Amino acid sequence: MKLFGKPKVAPAAPLIDVPEGFHVPPKTQWGFTPSLQSGITQGGASGNILTGTVLGPHVTLHHGGDGAQFSIEQTDDYGAGLVFNFADFSSDFFSLAFEIPQDGVQGLGRQDLVRFVLRTQASEPFEAYARLNLCHGPNTEQIVRMINIGAGESFAEFDIFYTDYEQKRAASAWIDLIINDPAHKRITLEQVIILRRARASL
Repeated sequence: MKLFGKPKVAPAAPLIDVPEGFHVPPKTQWGFTPSLQSGITQGGASGNILTGTVLGPHVTLHHGGDGAQFSIEQTDDYGAGLVFNFADFSSDFFSLAFEIPQDGVQGLGRQDLVRFVLRTQASEPFEAYARLNLCHGPNTEQIVRMINIGAGESFAEFDIFYTDYEQKRAASAWIDLIINDPAHKRITLEQVIILRRARASL
């Protein structure tokens, strides 16, 4: 006869990798801050930067113009961000793909909200698109939201409940930041934060 049951195991602490002092919304279960500068040296990069160029372990840039000319520099205030100067950029779009690490994909389901937070500066604020891509089996669900660029801190939030996403078949997920007609824009991307939290019950 057992006098004692198995000891209770405390639930694992949430994996929340966000900047110190950043407000984390209630019910947040996971957070991630992609490294923006690891693929760009202090001297920056300029000229014909090819689509598919990797900026960091989870960040890739894309554009639709062969020979598109623009530059990328590290922020000059010892921050962790990047400055994009598009000048006479020849492509009609530019995007950054932020891969969600596997520990953020595991457990992600229709009960969750994904929040995409940006800290940006621009000479003239404008709207861009944020698109969440959820791969499950051979299928990909996509949710598109608008997000402000150049307005300091802004965010887009994606509600997975209204998709056909199948958690058991989860494969990968990423968020595209899509900027249309970027020519002559100068954008400082100071920080990107991705959060996963439980949605309120219906």
